[in-house]
Amino acid sequence: MPQFIIFIDFDYFFAQVEEILNPEIREKPVVVCVYSGRTETSGAVATSNYLARKIGIKSGMPLPQAMKIGKDRAVFLPIRKDIYKEWSDHIMDIISEYSDKIEIASIDEAYIDVTDSCKDFNDAVNTAQKIKDEIYNKTGVRVSVGVSVNKAIAKVLGDMAKPNGIKSVGPSEIQDFLKGLEISKIPGVGKVIGQRLNDAGIKYITDVINADRDQLINIIGTAKYNYLYDIANNTYNKPVTPREKKNFGRYMTLPENTRDVNIIIPYVKKAIDSAYEKAPGLPSELSLVAIMEDISILSRSYTGARIDKNRALEIAIGLLNRIINEDQRNIRRVGVRLGKITKNETLDDFF
Repeated sequence: MPQFIIFIDFDYFFAQVEEILNPEIREKPVVVCVYSGRTETSGAVATSNYLARKIGIKSGMPLPQAMKIGKDRAVFLPIRKDIYKEWSDHIMDIISEYSDKIEIASIDEAYIDVTDSCKDFNDAVNTAQKIKDEIYNKTGVRVSVGVSVNKAIAKVLGDMAKPNGIKSVGPSEIQDFLKGLEISKIPGVGKVIGQRLNDAGIKYITDVINADRDQLINIIGTAKYNYLYDIANNTYNKPVTPREKKNFGRYMTLPENTRDVNIIIPYVKKAIDSAYEKAPGLPSELSLVAIMEDISILSRSYTGARIDKNRALEIAIGLLNRIINEDQRNIRRVGVRLGKITKNETLDDFF
């Protein structure tokens, strides 16, 4: 039975979050920068939106060069990792509701295996669309999605779907798709390796099948050769490998945007109940996360001794009141995130 793998890529994630938080910059080239601190302009581009890319500003570019290109046109912003991490955690929680088999590849990429929950490939594609829609409806973040029979091809399709698209290749289409797939599109084949393979007569992934094995191993090594050969033969089936979750969260949509704690608290309790059901032990860190009416995210955290569920509600209410007192906006969604989990001990652990 084939795998049904969904790859999800958060489009130009850092810059997109900045656009959501400040809608006035959406129609401008937006550049998120890592400043080195040596001078006011030293550093590099972390990411840029598509308008910035159109004028030639790309990730990794030295900041002085980017500023020269984007002078009087682009918006340059310092990177805010904590904010992007909060948004990423929220989106990953949405994705994880569809399957326990989720592999977080980076802050803005994830694979999810829906083989067990989907009756056929069409069902997997429909699930991918639901995930894409839910992420947008709940966060405003646009994602590109690829759906296929393995991780490598799902990622290829996710890259092809940019921006804000969805592409799929199912079991009945995979052989024809592979015949026309350029080797340079395969994950893990960079410019250097791609050029070496092209020079050896390997333009498409299926060219690997009939190529001289020893020659290719001399060029790219045994592990890379086996990887490409498996993809070409459609026998690549590396599983989605969930990382051990360090945080467990749950978000609830309020019936209306509000600041009324009497309306919000029952939803905080539901979020706590759900988060504690997922967690393998007791946390010593609890965060109350509020998604505001403009979809911006605020959070306040408590760290202390192990927190049982009864005390969690008391702590969460205190954190909620802090947010209400510090910010005048209405709250759209509310969530609880548990961290620094200590696994529960049982008598079996002592024998």
